[in-house]
Formats: sequence, structure tokens, C-alpha cells
Amino acid sequence: MLRTLLLLAPIFAVSPQDEGAPSKSDGSVVLNRGPESIAIVIPEKEILEYRVILNVAVIGATDVGDFTLSAGTDVYRPGLPASGVTASGDERIAWIRAHAAGSYLGYRMDHEITARHLPKEWPATVYRATQRGSENRRRELMYGVREGEPSAWYRSDRHCKKCKRREHFVEGGLFSGERHCKKCKRGEHRVWKKPVTRKIPARSVDMLTSIHLARSIVRDDIKEVRYVMLDKAKEWDVTLTRVARKKIKTPAGEFWCRAVKLDPQAPKDEEREEKFKGLFGIHGTLSIWLEERTGVPIVIEGVVPIGPFDVDIELQLKKAKGVPPEFGPAK
Repeated sequence: MLRTLLLLAPIFAVSPQDEGAPSKSDGSVVLNRGPESIAIVIPEKEILEYRVILNVAVIGATDVGDFTLSAGTDVYRPGLPASGVTASGDERIAWIRAHAAGSYLGYRMDHEITARHLPKEWPATVYRATQRGSENRRRELMYGVREGEPSAWYRSDRHCKKCKRREHFVEGGLFSGERHCKKCKRGEHRVWKKPVTRKIPARSVDMLTSIHLARSIVRDDIKEVRYVMLDKAKEWDVTLTRVARKKIKTPAGEFWCRAVKLDPQAPKDEEREEKFKGLFGIHGTLSIWLEERTGVPIVIEGVVPIGPFDVDIELQLKKAKGVPPEFGPAK
């Protein structure tokens, strides 16, 4: 995506109506990304429920949990109005939430990610991820325009190291007394690391918002989009490409879909050996099959590592609420 312009404006301008965007009579909100950029539409109240399928060699397809992708809008209240002043209620927050819960071979996961887009320069977006279960961790990312520059603020947690908090002590053995735990899995024994602040390219977006960007290119019949994705304390150069069309059958019905490939690559000026890890640990290239009229995600495909093996994962739509009226099964 273009990295010029808008240096003195928010990365996202949240607006209930934008020229050239779909009608907002349904209460949805447009994230206006500036000239020559694709707007992202966040529906007023949408809930998409999926089943999570692992395709394991020999064992075959196994249902391992549930995934919910929801979005909505709220009135923006920056603070209490002055005495005698009534808040206008015109400005709105657009939010996206993803929640995955399940278990496989003794590994338990309850993972929630949220992105809140605010009608202000800093932070324009607040992105949070919380994982519980066999592993526990928290991450926070804020981005927008700060002191005239597109910027990001990021922090993550870690297991505490020999702190003095008594609640982090565990019982000792036969010949030792009470001691501080060592790399335990308890979420309450994790503390925040020092945050990192950095400059970022204009119009960067997070992983969760990228799904709605993919919806826009299907809905608006656009072939390809390039942009920068923010992930933890790093950036990835991403290409979204609209490719195949086919009819897909899911528990929610049969739909005509267009596939969008999300291909993240390390910036050309960086040497990076690690693979990209997307939503809930999905590695590398992600395929999203979207209903061709509305862009509603029907199936999300990728690969997740389980021990030494990479396993295919598929999220299949089973229920949809608050979707556009044009959404429906194939005829």
C-alpha cells in the first residue's frame, strides 16, 4: 500500500459515511484509509460462528473447537461532557473480535483478540490478544498518528523472574522451603515487559482488520491489494490477491465464494528467518473463501504447527447473524 500522504492525519478516520463507500443506512462504519486506498467497512452488529477442523494424517478430519468472529459499532465517549453540555453521539467506535476455544491431545486453548478503531489520531486503533489454557500470554498494540508521525506502541508479557511477590511462591520439596516458581504456566505469574514504540508506514493495519480488508476487495471486485501488516513489534509486507471462484458447502449452507490469498513477506530490507504467525498460530499464507456478493468469510484455511508437524486447519461457517441482506446460499 502507498506509504506517502496522510502523515498529518489519522491512519484511520472513522466515519459513518464516506464518499464512494457503501450506504451506511444499516449502521455500519467506514474506516477511511485516505486517497487511493480501499475503505474498510465494519458492520453494526455481526456474529459469525465457525467450527474448527484439523485435517490430521491417518486420523482424518477432527472437530477440535469453535471460532467466533464478530464486529460492531458503539457510540464514542471520549470523556464526561462539561456541565450543561450534551454529548453529540455522532462519532462511533468500530470494533472487531475473534475468539477461539478448543482442545486437542491434551492441549487447551481459549484465545481472544480484539481491535477497536477510534475516531482520533492517537491511538487510532487498540489491538489486544489474551490467551488462556495450556499457555497463557497477553499482548497489546496501539497505533495511529503521534506527534505528526504514524507510530505504534507494543507490549507483551513474560513469566516473572524471581520477584518478591508472595503469591508467586510455590511449596518446596522435602529438603527445601518455599521458593519462587520457575517458568510455570500460570497466567497470574506473568508480568508486562517494557513497551516498545516505533515509527510505522502510513495505512498499516493489524491482522484482525486485514480480514475485513479482504472482504472489501471481494465486495468491490478488486484484484489485488498490497499493504503493511503490524504483528507484535514487527511489520510484514502483505499481498491480498483475489483468485479462484467455487461453490463451497459448510454447516451453514452452500455458497458461491471467491478466494483471497493473504501472503505475508518480511520487508525486503530485513533478514528474517521466522515464519509469519497469524490468527491463533496459523502459519504462512492464509486462504479466505468469502461469499462473493457480501464478502462474508465462509471458510478460512491455513496451517498450524502441532509438535514437529504442520497440520492443515479449516474454519467452516456454521451460523451467521447480522449479515448484509444480500447474503445467502447459492441458488
